[in-house]
Amino acid sequence: MASVRTFSGVAHTWLCDEMGHMNTRNYVGMFDDAMQHFMLILGHNAMVGGERRLGWADVRHEIDYKAEVPEGALVHVDCEALKIGNSSITYRQTLVLSESGEVAAVNRATSVLFDLKERGTARIPQVMRDKVVEYMAAEG
Repeated sequence: MASVRTFSGVAHTWLCDEMGHMNTRNYVGMFDDAMQHFMLILGHNAMVGGERRLGWADVRHEIDYKAEVPEGALVHVDCEALKIGNSSITYRQTLVLSESGEVAAVNRATSVLFDLKERGTARIPQVMRDKVVEYMAAEG
């Protein structure tokens, strides 16, 4: 298994522009929600010693728009890992029009694990390193 579904949603009217298609700024919102789910699937736990201590800081997004997402369309995001570093994960997210299976957009992103108390990067725990192998893309 390489990819995993991390988001399902609807291109609601309020997410669309005057042309009746989802506005580009709302793709990022869906990708961000999907990223949070992906990190949870990988075993991310924000809590350390009973307090919220860790978070993810996005440092790069590269989005290729492939097809328009019309108002009312059902969509989903599939995610797969591309690379894991000491404190960062690079991953690919594919936004798909659920009814047709057409790819609407592909986002290649890098997120860094961030220690909220120390205000700096944190080392990705071994539990996540072990789990990410299941979702590693066959090619980058």
